[in-house]
Amino acid sequence: MRSFCSPDVAPVAGLVQATAAHQLGSSHSLVQQRRPHRRLQAERREQVLEVKLPTAELDGVDAFQELVRLAVNADPQLATPSSSAAASAGPTPKQAAGKEKPAWLRQRAPQGPRYEYLRDNLQELRLNTVCEEAQCPNVGECWNGSTGTATIMLLGDTCTRGCQFCAVNTSRTPAPADDQEPENTARAIAGWGGGYIVMTSVDRDDMADGGADHFARTVKAVKRLRPDMLVECLTPDFRGDLAAVHHLASSGLDVYAHNIETIDRLQRRVRDSRAGYVQSLEVLKTAKARGIYTKSSIMLGLGETDDEIVDTLLDLRAVGVDIVTFGQYLQPTPLHLPVKEFVPPSKFEHWRKFAEDVIGFRYCASGPLVRSSYKAGEYFMEAMIREDEANSKAS
Repeated sequence: MRSFCSPDVAPVAGLVQATAAHQLGSSHSLVQQRRPHRRLQAERREQVLEVKLPTAELDGVDAFQELVRLAVNADPQLATPSSSAAASAGPTPKQAAGKEKPAWLRQRAPQGPRYEYLRDNLQELRLNTVCEEAQCPNVGECWNGSTGTATIMLLGDTCTRGCQFCAVNTSRTPAPADDQEPENTARAIAGWGGGYIVMTSVDRDDMADGGADHFARTVKAVKRLRPDMLVECLTPDFRGDLAAVHHLASSGLDVYAHNIETIDRLQRRVRDSRAGYVQSLEVLKTAKARGIYTKSSIMLGLGETDDEIVDTLLDLRAVGVDIVTFGQYLQPTPLHLPVKEFVPPSKFEHWRKFAEDVIGFRYCASGPLVRSSYKAGEYFMEAMIREDEANSKAS
């Protein structure tokens, strides 16, 4: 962790980490501890929020004001008479509804030889990607370059759930899983090169184990062809079936990712009713018990408050999560939840520093276009994991 903490920050960071370690070792269910957990959480939040992060690098300049100035220079149409007064605070919920995306959210259309190669390779092997199905804004960035890769989406392109933020197709009766998919996925990944791959899946509530064994078979197939490949699995909650979570976590993967998506209060509004805040924490806690890296992601711009974000970070650390990401929620279609706020890049940077240096996460990727599987974050995580492995062997 970078040495960012001031003398006032360090004791609180230590308190948070000690509390997290204590809760991680507890044998009681998070569900059973729900109310006392909430009281303890409120006490910890009050202590954490007393910390003032150093802002020396911003002396005399407000970061967001500077960002607005640069954006207006690039696009004079952004300087509308009504926007100047509200610029420093960012868009309000009413402004965000129907508002054109800010300049920092604009991306070029995907193109290039590497992009075309990956697209054709995936089609040939009948593989799906979350990049395409979920309309990820980073597809052009992640699929291009000499080490461009895609995030494979296992178990088909149709989900049995209907979360209000997600663009993936839904059905109660999706097509059966392709039994050849684990081997086809391994063949594709082995041919792409690189050292880190992310695999995810739709929810498959129609399958007895939610697709956990299919996931595990794919991990083993990849490791068979590429033993040096680091594998991250971004998983569903398997309906809270912790035996399924344990089975996948024991398959040889390197990073177990499961997204809590949003703060506790907004869960029922944002996610399918079969998902849940505590259920997701239990999934992450069970995976962490296998001694592997764990990761989760939070969307911003749905109406959450700063206090609620702190609560969520504390809860994730309390179950041992190592890595967290923040990204801007973007409405995929008019039928999905509207954006309440376009969060400025300066606020994402604040949460990155807060997550790493106050709460104690090993790594936080935070930015408007950051997603759970994000190329720049994967580079850092690969370096971190390989360094840990080298240090472990040396000792």
